[in-house]
Amino acid sequence: MRAICRRLNGSDAEVFQALRLESFRLEPRAFRFAPADEAHIAPDAVAARLTRDFVIGAFNADDSQLIGVGGLAWGDGAKTRHKALLYGMYVKAAHRGSGAADEIMEKLIDEASAKVEIVTLTVVSTNLRALRFYERWGFRAYGVEERSAKNGDGDYLDETLMALRLKS
Repeated sequence: MRAICRRLNGSDAEVFQALRLESFRLEPRAFRFAPADEAHIAPDAVAARLTRDFVIGAFNADDSQLIGVGGLAWGDGAKTRHKALLYGMYVKAAHRGSGAADEIMEKLIDEASAKVEIVTLTVVSTNLRALRFYERWGFRAYGVEERSAKNGDGDYLDETLMALRLKS
């Protein structure tokens, strides 16, 4: 069954934040953030993020459960308005391979194409599944930030920097 994808808004703040915290808790080696980094963020601040950014949510076929997310944050400086940052891509493990991530990405790229020239992202370098996914969508690596994050166990995570040029 195909996921139902739509832009999230302020009324989705609670389910968005719950899924985001779940992703950090269940996939500590896939994200630079830990649950403690965002657990304290007030619901109104999360709602403001969903209003400001372009965040797509994928829901299961009966529209009852948020199963995946991905967002775009816009550059707002005079010299960075041509770029967007793709962040927070996550699909629950039980729904991976269902096409939900592709549906989210398609909506994100469609929105970005209308507004910016380049989409950038970072991905933990050992997350090979994510790297292949982004490459399939046309993103290309342009560098690695070594020791970008440090897990509580002292293990470091490198991040691959990627970009997708939408316009010349």
